[in-house]
Amino acid sequence: MIITLIILTIIIFLIIIFNKRAVPAFLYHQVNPISNVSPELFEEHLKVIKEYKMNTITISEFYNKEVPTNSILLTFDDGYFDNYKYVFPLLKKYNMKATIFLNTLYIMDKRETEPEIKDNNTVNLEAMKEYIKSGKATINQYMSWEEIKEMYDSSLIDFQAHSHKHMAMFVDTKIEGLTNKNRMEAPELCLYGELEDNFPSFPKRGEYTGRATLIKKEFFKIFKEFYEKNIENKITDKNEILKKSQEFIDENKEYFSIESEAEYRKRIEEDFSENKKIIEKNLGNEVKFFCWPWGHRSKETIEVLKELGVVGFISTKKGTNSMKANWNMIRRIELRNYNVKKFKINLLIARNLILGKIYGWIS
Repeated sequence: MIITLIILTIIIFLIIIFNKRAVPAFLYHQVNPISNVSPELFEEHLKVIKEYKMNTITISEFYNKEVPTNSILLTFDDGYFDNYKYVFPLLKKYNMKATIFLNTLYIMDKRETEPEIKDNNTVNLEAMKEYIKSGKATINQYMSWEEIKEMYDSSLIDFQAHSHKHMAMFVDTKIEGLTNKNRMEAPELCLYGELEDNFPSFPKRGEYTGRATLIKKEFFKIFKEFYEKNIENKITDKNEILKKSQEFIDENKEYFSIESEAEYRKRIEEDFSENKKIIEKNLGNEVKFFCWPWGHRSKETIEVLKELGVVGFISTKKGTNSMKANWNMIRRIELRNYNVKKFKINLLIARNLILGKIYGWIS
């Protein structure tokens, strides 16, 4: 009993001592009337931050050790137009800072018309359709460089790398199911080249996570023909369908190969260098931080990107960050479905170094 009380006393003491000694980072994507985080909800988050007298800092300020006690990072991935239309005015209203990680393939120079806001899956699918058709993927659902420059010049927003294309790669030839063209998203369209039913669905990860499994596009039509002739409407058991499909895949290994180490490095280096070059050309800043597409991390890719000048890697791993951060993995808390109460609870936990670390371990 005495030992238990001593342990509890020590824990409570540590929690008190380490309160406001962590740097929580929160992750947003879209903020608009049809997304899971509306402008009104986002403003309530900012009011909570103000209520707790927290200091918003950018990722560059964090790295440069410009970190007052009780600091917080607000981060946004991709670069959607609503970040300019809704987020930027609110940040100016409350004089708060943020960092946005950009996918540069989709950003146009100057906006001609204001778009009707769409969900991110629709946005990216439309962009990829145009990319396959014409080689260009700029779309008005993303911010323009003119808008991004305005935000950067305000000194409230830092812009850093999130890959040029933000696409996926196949990582295995073990079939997981079949495609449904009405449910396919941009990464699948990029991999398959078109939207069709009954293509084989294989495991995928973000392009930065290692060597890809390469599949010749003609195989998908060959598989579809085999499936519709020999399996569809003939076999009803799901496991048997997958078994027969896998047997066919294994019999056609000539359509599959594994990317070489040199090919993998070249692909990563080219995509990141393009991402970095375009941001720096348009803003005149220094791109030193990389946010993992899909949140998929790779120790090997960390070493590749460090050779290209990256000093910090931003993840989707939950938890908090010490004031002397682990720059190989900055942790963030995603807020897609958080109401104000949940935001406040997560904020209070994550700004405490001890509670935030425990949160990270159990998440």
